[in-house]
Amino acid sequence: MSVQETEEAGVLAIGSGPMLLSLVKAWFESGASRLAVCVTGSQPADAAVLSQLGEDARRGGKEALLQIATASDGGERDWRTLVRPYSFVLYVSSSGDVEELRQLQHACAAEGKSMLPAVVLQGIGMAGPLLRPDGSGLWESAWRRLHSSVFPADETPRPCYESALALLSYMLVHEWQLVTAGAKEPNCVDACYVMELDAFTGSWHPVLPHPLASGLEAVRPAAFELGLEADLDPAEPEAWFAALQRLTSPVTGVFHAWEEADLIQLPLAQCLVQPVDPLAEGAAGLLPPLVRSGLTHEEARRESGLAGLEAYARRMLPLFFPERPASRLGHIGIGAGCTAAEAMGRGLVDCLSRMWNRRQASARRRASPIRCTQIEDARCRYYWQALQLTGGDPRIVSGEPLFGFPVLWVNSGSSWYGSVELHATLALRRSLQKALARTDAAASGPDIVSEPPEQAVAFGGVESLTHAALLRSAVRQLEHTGKRLELFDLRNESYLGTGPFVTYAVAIGEEGSP
Repeated sequence: MSVQETEEAGVLAIGSGPMLLSLVKAWFESGASRLAVCVTGSQPADAAVLSQLGEDARRGGKEALLQIATASDGGERDWRTLVRPYSFVLYVSSSGDVEELRQLQHACAAEGKSMLPAVVLQGIGMAGPLLRPDGSGLWESAWRRLHSSVFPADETPRPCYESALALLSYMLVHEWQLVTAGAKEPNCVDACYVMELDAFTGSWHPVLPHPLASGLEAVRPAAFELGLEADLDPAEPEAWFAALQRLTSPVTGVFHAWEEADLIQLPLAQCLVQPVDPLAEGAAGLLPPLVRSGLTHEEARRESGLAGLEAYARRMLPLFFPERPASRLGHIGIGAGCTAAEAMGRGLVDCLSRMWNRRQASARRRASPIRCTQIEDARCRYYWQALQLTGGDPRIVSGEPLFGFPVLWVNSGSSWYGSVELHATLALRRSLQKALARTDAAASGPDIVSEPPEQAVAFGGVESLTHAALLRSAVRQLEHTGKRLELFDLRNESYLGTGPFVTYAVAIGEEGSP
């Protein structure tokens, strides 16, 4: 629909106070003519000034027509009836009436109307995103995506400079023109403008649909063989790196930060990720930062990114499994990856690790000393040699298996580091890496027994093992112990948008149970 056609179909401006007056002025100065205005909110807008703005536009040689629309003041407004005659709604407010904005947007979505808001909330200005006739582009998503750190820490009320309000109003009219003129890339589509009112500065930030605003797709049980058959080739580093970058923004991102920061990069590369809390009421709070390590910067980046996705998804478990009590949600593992096999495997290891940690917390477990005769895995060798340089020869003991899966402990210095994994070499690798990074040290080490005698063990390489092969072997191991793998596709596109990532929830159930 062109600008002229949109005007003929009707544009309604809703708002109050000086910001509404600025919007009407910007409208006529842009060359647009027909506009209906509805004054609402706690700040009155002088009807005489509104009429004067229309009169000034007509005297300027424009075919200006300003109509004052009325809405019932008794009880709740019938927003749907108000917006029904119009094709496009502009909304402005400097009073931060979030509930009024929600009600109006709900009405516009129900009536299939486009809407573009600009508001002042808690000391910042915010414009967009564009609500489209199909109901996409909800303002609620932008509000919940905004990080709480964006708002001034000082809650003292700040003055709203009329020039800043005018700037937001002019921006709103400009974006309306881009949308109705059919511009390929209007700024306001799936994005919001955040402005520091006292500095008159701001920028556009992308906005993903928020699960508490747009809803989540139902969690679906998944068959692991079908998931493996549907697997595509894993994403190239450029693809997953770009996707994680798109998810990172200190203003509206799924990640508040994803960076090396000032972390020490030797003997392991390290990367920090800080996801936001998707369940926060209103603006998004921040979850605790996570640090992951790797042999290379690329590996550390990837590991931290996947860990961030898993932490973000874990917070939404009550939404994914509303019928499960909170006490049972802690048993569920979360795995993210660039293929289904990788995500399922990471989820299973997370599930096993949680069960193992609970077992460790309930009682000290026995472990048997082993003598490492050979380490073929290059990563394990590097970690081992680095530990020798930093803290002397590490000690390895074998813990009690969990459902037949290997548990290996590494003692370095005065600390113990343990891990359960799908393969013995991977368990050793994980424990050595923990020891080298000095993370996740156990509160107390295992009880080391002298019987049976120390065993000689060689740790083979695992480079040839695929995620799919490891997972199939793990499923057979679970069946051997009377357990079964329960998989749930979390449909991450419903809360992360499109990208190369797959996310699964994983639980271990009893064989034959529903």
